Formats: sequence, structure tokens, C-alpha cells
Amino acid sequence: MPELIVKYKGAKALKALQDLTKGFAITIEAPKVNEAAQKQETSNRLPITFAKNPDIKALAGIWQDRNITIEDLRKEALGG
Repeated sequence: MPELIVKYKGAKALKALQDLTKGFAITIEAPKVNEAAQKQETSNRLPITFAKNPDIKALAGIWQDRNITIEDLRKEALGG
């Protein structure tokens, strides 16, 4: 029997392909998805939009008039 490889995105697409092929003599073998891959897929769909159009100018002057040095930032970041 000939084979065809179809790449799809997500479980919805796989379900649609399975529903589509019910009337034909086609067998769909889907790879088993592990838990880590499912979590990754879910995290890719989070509504995070702040980085799509970043504006570096929005950060201009963030440290203005503050008495802080790079050494102070490093100490605080490294916990000491």
C-alpha cells in the first residue's frame, strides 16, 4: 500500500484529518504525543503579545535620576 506523509499543526488538525478520511480506505497513524510536547504546544498558544512589536524607546530614561550602578544590579541579581 502506498504511503503519504502529512504534516499538521495541533490536535485539531489531526482530528479533522481523521474525520475527513472516515469515508475512504485510509488509515491514519498518529505518533504518540508525550506530556512535555503537549505542555509546549499549550504554552505556544498563550496570549503573549508584548514582544510582537517591541518598542525600545519605551524604556528610554528608565534609570534616569536613580542612584544605582551596574555593580548594584549585579549584586542584587546574584543574590548577594
